[in-house]
Amino acid sequence: MINLRQAVFYEYVDDGVIEIFDRYKWGLRRLGVNFSQDLLETIIYCSHNLENTLMAFCSWVLWLKSKGEKTNPEILSETLIQALKSDRGWIPYDYQKDFLEQNLDLLESPQVFLWKVAEQQLGESLRNRAIADISEEGKIIFHPNITLTDEEKEKIEEFKVYINQLYL
Repeated sequence: MINLRQAVFYEYVDDGVIEIFDRYKWGLRRLGVNFSQDLLETIIYCSHNLENTLMAFCSWVLWLKSKGEKTNPEILSETLIQALKSDRGWIPYDYQKDFLEQNLDLLESPQVFLWKVAEQQLGESLRNRAIADISEEGKIIFHPNITLTDEEKEKIEEFKVYINQLYL
């Protein structure tokens, strides 16, 4: 995933900006934001209200999706750029904070998110035996030489289909 210090050439990048971006980058990606160079530079140069703006933006997109609205990555990215460039940024209302609280799994890294989903779909025992690792980008690596019952093999195949649907 994006390392902001490497993605944008800038003499000094504030550690606070990096910390906030790292907290929200997975959620922004899952919501469909396109990380253009322009957006990354805008994040670096955002001197105020970065976290509030990202929180309000994520809540807004989640609300749109909950209403069944289709979102366009370029429009989302441009909207986020405009929000970050505005004088005050976007300030989340209490209901937006609550909405984001209810969807905190969105902000988790793919490793944590998929590990939890694997437990829900496979059960803890099968997950622990079958999954060797999950990469930062969300690629699941299965143990190659484990003995599985036909039922367990079927569960794993169903899990793979489910995961592919999550990332389409």
